[in-house]
Parts: sequence; C-alpha cells; structure tokens
Amino acid sequence: MRFADPDLFTDRDFHHDFMQVAYPPFAYAVMTDPISGITDGILKRPATDPVVFQLDTSSEFWQLQGSLTVVNGLGNPIPVPPNVRMYFNSSMAHGSATGGVLIGPPGTNVLCANPTPGGSIADTHRALLVAMDQWVDQGIEPPPSNYPRLENGSLVPVADYLAAFPAIPGIGKPVGFNTYELLDFGPTFTSTGGIRTREPPGIGPSYMMFVPRADTDGLDIAGVRPMQIRVPLGTNTGWNVRNDAHRPQDSLCSLTGTYVPFATSLAQRLASGDPRPSLQERYADHGGFVYAVAVAAKQLVLARFLLMEDFFKYVQGAAVSSVLLP
Repeated sequence: MRFADPDLFTDRDFHHDFMQVAYPPFAYAVMTDPISGITDGILKRPATDPVVFQLDTSSEFWQLQGSLTVVNGLGNPIPVPPNVRMYFNSSMAHGSATGGVLIGPPGTNVLCANPTPGGSIADTHRALLVAMDQWVDQGIEPPPSNYPRLENGSLVPVADYLAAFPAIPGIGKPVGFNTYELLDFGPTFTSTGGIRTREPPGIGPSYMMFVPRADTDGLDIAGVRPMQIRVPLGTNTGWNVRNDAHRPQDSLCSLTGTYVPFATSLAQRLASGDPRPSLQERYADHGGFVYAVAVAAKQLVLARFLLMEDFFKYVQGAAVSSVLLP
C-alpha cells in the first residue's frame, strides 16, 4: 500500500476514518463478512497458524471496535477457533499502568472531563504468559476463553449500557462509542491493498457493535474481573469523555478510563447523592476488606488468572492498607 501508516489507530474523537480498520477480517475464524462480502480470517493457514491469546480491556470495545472479534456486522455471534483464547480485563482501560493491590486516588488528564484511574492488568498478563508457555511446551490446556459474548447477555447495545450505568454525581457519560463504517478509497484500492485515489474516503454502511454489560456499580460483569474489579474501591471504566474546553463531551477521551471512588460511609454517600454502596456497606471494616481480597485472590489463582506470588502480594497489600481503618 502506497504511503501506508500501519501504526495510526482510529478512535471516536480523532482520525476516525483512517486506514487501520478499513476492511475485514476482524475475527480469527475464516468467514464471509456480511457487510463487505469479503471472505477472510486472521488465522487461515491451519498447518502453520500459531496458538493465540488475545487480552483486551474495556477501552477496546469503546474505541477500537472490539466486539467485531466475536460478533459480525449484522449482530450475529462468531465462533472462536480452538487455537485461540480470548480474555477480557473487565472495566480496565487500555494500557492500564502497573501498580499495587489497590487502585490509587483518582488522577487527571487535561483532555478528559472525568477523573482517571490507576490500577494494573500486569498480574493477569503474567499469569496467562505462564499458561501459554504450558500450553505450547507441555500441552496443558489454558483457561477457557473469558470474554463478553452475546449468547450470555454480557455484550449489549451501547444504549442499554448507558441507560443502566449508575448516575454518579459529577461524572459525564459518553453518548456513544467509536463506530465502524466500511470505507471506500476508490476503485484501485481493495482489501489486499493498492493505490488510494479517494481522500477522504467514501463512507459506506455501518457495522452493528456492542459493549460489555456493567453491573449496578458500573463495573463490567464479564471477563477475568481482576482484583480491582472483584474487590472494588470505586467504579472503574475503560472510557472517559472529553473536557469541554478541548472538545464537546460527546467525544470519548482517547483510550483513557474513568475512576470514581466509593464513599466511605452510608451517610457520606447519601449526602452526595451517590447510588453506589459505600465501603462500609460493602466490607464493614478493615478486616472485612482484607478477607474479601483474600477470597478474590484465591478465586483468581484457581482460575489461573493470578500467580501465587501475586496472591501473597495482594493479601499483604490489603492488610497494610488504610482502607476502613479508624
């Protein structure tokens, strides 16, 4: 492709109609795309195809058309090949920073209206790296795919997500996600490359897409649900909205997430109008929080999404934390 820029991703708030996702395939299995008519797949050479782990965050669904890996453009589920595992770090943002047990205090981004999160998905990656090594070298099956799906109701239309998201005081919500439309770069450019003669491209039909369903705390119900989501100290999302000084809030704020801590007590949350249960309502006291972390860490180890060394890090970190101390 002449003048190719393979590194530039497309999102809702910037360079939307760029080349990166101009044509299928989006899924691993070979299939005929119902919108473009293109028959293709990411894995189409069975004799040499590798085993694949795909690990996504919530940001991939809001900004990078993530549902098209498991749902076609007409809203029908797509099977995942047996040499592929799909994993979802629930409610986390793309490139979440490494950190300790807890999501730290909210951060800021000059472009974004909502406070931003800390937290880490590195522990999930570490555990799954071991699982992949065991799969390839020893033939030990890795954990089954743990990814939002239409079949179990954990993928929903964006309107349903937004209608159910809690009304957290002072927090802006997006009005939509990054859509995908089939692009037309002229007759000399096809899905296999060529020369673009139409710039900007013509905009074709739109693909039906979905986002992960959230619970009453605004936390995604499907996926690995790492420690920060299983034992939450606040609502964490994979989306944020633009600061009005930079762009209207109907634009998402790049690949940044949102983090809003829970109130400490019932009285505090009622005073602020926050519908989410407080830390005291969830864990009662510091000991209750430590116990919840220990239980969740054991669950993650048994599911092979956490290494034992990280189990001890989480439990010890919770024990020395200040959560719900007098």
